[in-house]
Amino acid sequence: MFTEEQVNEALNEIKTPNVTGWDLFSEVPNFKVYRRAVPNSALKEYKVLGTYNDLPTRYLLRAYTDLDFRKSWDKNMVDWKALENHRLHFTAKFPWPLSPRDYVYELRVQEFKGGVVCVNGKSVNDESAPERSGTVRVDEFRQDVVIQPTAEGNGCNIWFGYYDDPKGNIPTGIINWAARSGIPAFLSSLREAGHNLMKKDAEEAGQNEKARPLSTIGIPDPVPIDC
Repeated sequence: MFTEEQVNEALNEIKTPNVTGWDLFSEVPNFKVYRRAVPNSALKEYKVLGTYNDLPTRYLLRAYTDLDFRKSWDKNMVDWKALENHRLHFTAKFPWPLSPRDYVYELRVQEFKGGVVCVNGKSVNDESAPERSGTVRVDEFRQDVVIQPTAEGNGCNIWFGYYDDPKGNIPTGIINWAARSGIPAFLSSLREAGHNLMKKDAEEAGQNEKARPLSTIGIPDPVPIDC
């Protein structure tokens, strides 16, 4: 999990990116993707900075952490299973002819002052999710997301860090192609998924509820929030 100091560093980066040692890997409207080499490794880690101007924090959080809903919009997701102690087993497609990868990780959601939310995932070992034939287990995995409401509350700023070791002798060209096309596609799909949740809530609320502040609409709690 992130400390308050780490969250504040991420929020400062959203305003003034610290990209020393990072390469600008790709850029799409409102988002920049940076990449750097992992020390003493051939692997890469990624950092994404940007803003969804029209997607409130709680809808992004729901779209990202509600894994049953995520199956409806994440084309690379195969399946998931809840384990004990805030742990998940997640299986993802990889580009043909590569085998699927699966992840066992602990997922935590924290709330900080100002409506800031932090989502952290880190790989763990769990005997209840043994490795399976035909699927490659990713043992090294980390994802960190800091979500900050914009000043008017209609959107959110994003700091996203990601690293994993997919294993196998994957050609650099495939890795570069997958990341350069996959990250922007994921950002776009995530935004669309959040908008679909907003539309669904508005339809269920009915015409008389349209003036109700968005902050009063309940959020399913997919994982416990540690304050």
